[in-house]
Amino acid sequence: MDIINLYEKLAEHGHAPVEGCRLFSVGYEDAFERLKQKYLVERFGRGGSAEKFVIGPFGSGKTHFLRHLIEVARELNCVVAEVALNKDVDFTKSLIVYQEVARELRTPGRNGKGMRALLLGCMDQVRNKAPSKEDAEEFLSAWISGLDLASFQLDNFGLVARRALEAYLEGNEGLFNTVCRWLSGEVTNRSIAKDLGFKTVSGSEQNLYARRALFSLAQFVRSAGYTGTVMCFDEAEQGLGVDKRKMNQILSMLQSGINAVADLQNGSLLIVFALTPDLVATMENLEALRQRVADPGPGQGFFDGNTLAPKIDLTRRRDPIEDLRAIGYRLVEVFYERINRKLTVAKEEALKMAEQLAVSIGQSDPTSSNRRTMVKNTCARLLRLCNIGTVGAGDYEDEV
Repeated sequence: MDIINLYEKLAEHGHAPVEGCRLFSVGYEDAFERLKQKYLVERFGRGGSAEKFVIGPFGSGKTHFLRHLIEVARELNCVVAEVALNKDVDFTKSLIVYQEVARELRTPGRNGKGMRALLLGCMDQVRNKAPSKEDAEEFLSAWISGLDLASFQLDNFGLVARRALEAYLEGNEGLFNTVCRWLSGEVTNRSIAKDLGFKTVSGSEQNLYARRALFSLAQFVRSAGYTGTVMCFDEAEQGLGVDKRKMNQILSMLQSGINAVADLQNGSLLIVFALTPDLVATMENLEALRQRVADPGPGQGFFDGNTLAPKIDLTRRRDPIEDLRAIGYRLVEVFYERINRKLTVAKEEALKMAEQLAVSIGQSDPTSSNRRTMVKNTCARLLRLCNIGTVGAGDYEDEV
């Protein structure tokens, strides 16, 4: 990992890096350990699924939380996908959402993403599960042959997946790519449908088709021997910031989605939404949805120790200055551990800088968005240390 490049990006935007969030996470160690054990180990081990809602205002660390969870999931051999629900992604159109998920799929141990990478990863996963290396190809062939007989939410999902994998093994790259496009959600493309001998999916069928395809994808991942699938939806304040009519449709979809995920068999799927508090308040206007996402009672929230609580409210922070201090200290510690050059300033001086910066920012900005301000300022000063040999002691308040 290029530590200078990483810190430059953090200094520019203060935004969570795509890789490496676990290096900088502080204050949520217990939360991730509980999520890991309850869902990625226990629930996934039984084939069960769930939805979670990470709540916090802008700059409160929602993206960082999601990406840390994704890193934990990949280490446990899970397939993951992170989708930004910006205004280009219409959440009321489930097929568009599914296509974004398919495009962002990442498998453990592979750099590529998307449906092609998933299918190739699944074949490798099945081979690795064979009793011996000599049996690997026969083991793979038996798994592929049984796909069209397996029970998926989408009736023909196994048959189509089998067709794709057989085409790849036969060296028919053209057919393999065409089936990959269909599995990725291009089910309204008449040319692809004609080549495969399928019917296109009509507009009235698309939402139901996409939901079943999403769940079938998770079932397929589990059948290949992966631990499960974690799908994270970020920036929901953009994609779900719509007019009242569409919002009512979205709330209804979220409600039915929670029910469907809970009932999913052999899916091992965890879906996580990042939401701002105002969106959560809107959700709670629909009584049936409010009942599903509400904590069981006072003192029964996630950070009270109830891991099963649907909402993970990041606004419930410890002392703000202590929180900022911990962030600054971690950034300093990682920088000094990973930098591949000798630094002229002692680490103790950099820690002192982080301490003073935390107090200054905490007093001038008590909101949770000050975490991003802390990250940007700390990283900028550490980079200055590399360039001119000083962390800029004495000008914390002037530059905040």
